[in-house]
Amino acid sequence: MSDQLLDIFRICLLALVYLTFFRVIRAVVVELRAEVPTAAVANAHVPISASVREVLPNAPSALVDVGAVAAFVVVAPAVSSGTRFVLEPETTIGRAAGCGVVIDDARVSKLHTRVFNFGGVWYVEDLGSTNGTLVDGEPLDAPRPLAVGMRVQVGDVVMELA
Repeated sequence: MSDQLLDIFRICLLALVYLTFFRVIRAVVVELRAEVPTAAVANAHVPISASVREVLPNAPSALVDVGAVAAFVVVAPAVSSGTRFVLEPETTIGRAAGCGVVIDDARVSKLHTRVFNFGGVWYVEDLGSTNGTLVDGEPLDAPRPLAVGMRVQVGDVVMELA
């Protein structure tokens, strides 16, 4: 009976090794698919999604600069507190070097979220990030208008619209 138990143990160990191997391969494939060239990010215009069209039914296909000036000020973590990011009419936030706001945090996707101005109102939209975006502590599931003082959390970084 001990030989049978040893065989079962070997089979379970082998299954565990294969499972680990396939998880590593899957993670590499997912990361490679998400790879975006820096030049493409810098010049990328993320089209208005269907969810934005529900919030803004008359939205044009391209966003227009209405001259509104705003910035995100980092509130947390304390190390980065006070850092100011001036927002363009359409600003992407993520880890990629070409994003308007670059956040070096493992919980932040390469293209995590975007903030855009439409009709003088700032909106925030999650771009299908892995860990999501929080607005005033609530998960962002659709584009949401932002007001001065509202907080947006991306990974461990909390920023306040100023």
